[in-house]
Amino acid sequence: MMITTNKQGGDKLKRVELKKARVDEGLTQEALASELSVHVDHIRSLEYGRVNPSVKLMNRICDRLKGEPRVLFPDL
Repeated sequence: MMITTNKQGGDKLKRVELKKARVDEGLTQEALASELSVHVDHIRSLEYGRVNPSVKLMNRICDRLKGEPRVLFPDL
């Protein structure tokens, strides 16, 4: 899956593997946000690299998406 920009153009998707893992698990941003008890905008911002997760949230995301932090969040 090649993902580089959002529909509005401009923002480059920084954490491609994070989005890929979410999609591979069959989750929408809304569903993942609900499962993690965070706002969907936070998931969007995490995927675009606009914000960084707390260690606790990063671990919860990695557990849910069955991924390693170094793969899902390579910029951290």
